[in-house]
Amino acid sequence: MGGISLLDRVTLGDHVCWTVDGDAIRMEAIAGFVRAGLTERQRVMYCGDDPAAVLDGLERYGVDTRAALDRGDLTADTAEDSYLAGGFFDPDATVRLWHTEVARCRSAGYRGMRVIGDMTWASRRSPGVEHVPWYEANINRLVFADGFVAGVCAYDRRRFDPLHLRRLLWAHPGAAGSEMPFDPDSSLRVRRTLDPWGLRLSGEADLSNRDVLRAVTDHLFDDHDDVTIDVCGLHFADIAATRVLVGAAQSGDGRLRLVGCSPNLLRLLHFHGAGSVPALTTEAR
Repeated sequence: MGGISLLDRVTLGDHVCWTVDGDAIRMEAIAGFVRAGLTERQRVMYCGDDPAAVLDGLERYGVDTRAALDRGDLTADTAEDSYLAGGFFDPDATVRLWHTEVARCRSAGYRGMRVIGDMTWASRRSPGVEHVPWYEANINRLVFADGFVAGVCAYDRRRFDPLHLRRLLWAHPGAAGSEMPFDPDSSLRVRRTLDPWGLRLSGEADLSNRDVLRAVTDHLFDDHDDVTIDVCGLHFADIAATRVLVGAAQSGDGRLRLVGCSPNLLRLLHFHGAGSVPALTTEAR
């Protein structure tokens, strides 16, 4: 499997858990991801261990890192300068960091931002590391749903306990691996909409990304009490995802409209009590 093809379908708004176990494939895939971002006039940020080695690797794969660094199109920082600024992992501070960087990118005229996070630091029992699963799930609504940032979080399966890695995987709407390219059709894509206010869901919503869907829908009514979720592009939803959607409307904080429901989704929704929730309206495709 060529490394570049692993991440070449990642677009702005995607948040991918990339489990890696080979250094050569890892470097080739990073180079492809970086090159695509620079070509598309997006700012690219690498955060993680040994950024100097990563920059050297990018040069070997034909990326003119010196020019990109000089222009400010590319940055490479250690985990201590990003995730662990202040000596520990503070998820709220990290989110504020990304918001600051997004504002800078927009102000500078970039078309988007790409982030590659080498998450090896999270395997070293750094202070605050227990908050990483919550951070990974909630950053989907706090950063990625606006569709300006694409993020790839690289987790080395040789450094993480398999059960813990699975939990981290479930906090991402998309996944990739050494022999598994990122596939948007089998992932959950979440994008914010402004008119009407709400979300657009596409791909698949299932057990593998239930934590993402719950993190997003738990805060549906933070800014508006009348929310629409367009599920026209959602070609599969399992029982767990359906329960999350019904549960969001049962919170009592506002009114929720689900539009573009497939016949199968409508059946699941009503089987799980959607018809008895006054704040929930469902509309077929």
